[in-house]
Amino acid sequence: MEHLTFIDELDKFGIKIRSTNCENQTREYEIYGLFNESNFIISKDFELSWKNKIYFGKDEALTSLLRKAIDFDSWKHSWHIEIKPENYPKIKDIIQRKIIGRAKEIDELMAIYFQLHHEIAKDSEKTFMDMANY
Repeated sequence: MEHLTFIDELDKFGIKIRSTNCENQTREYEIYGLFNESNFIISKDFELSWKNKIYFGKDEALTSLLRKAIDFDSWKHSWHIEIKPENYPKIKDIIQRKIIGRAKEIDELMAIYFQLHHEIAKDSEKTFMDMANY
């Protein structure tokens, strides 16, 4: 889906996208290997590198980062889609669908949270009124 369509879809849930990537800021992504060992991908100004390349040498940093994103849920897309430039549009679509799915979950969680907050406030008000009538 086109980027603006994607942004409009998220807007339906009241979610605005703002990147936390800033110039000259370093961000680390933890990546787990086959035997649950971990390493970090370092991102600075959209340049990616391994924190410990020798330890995790097989995949390129971008390949591992994309694999992490498309495998967030139980369905492991990376087992079925080769991570290569020709598949980037398909990978982008998978990531967008995951973000939209989480936006729906956040929307529902927020509604439930505010319902709970209302119930707590109502109970607190009732308790306060009971104390006032004592």
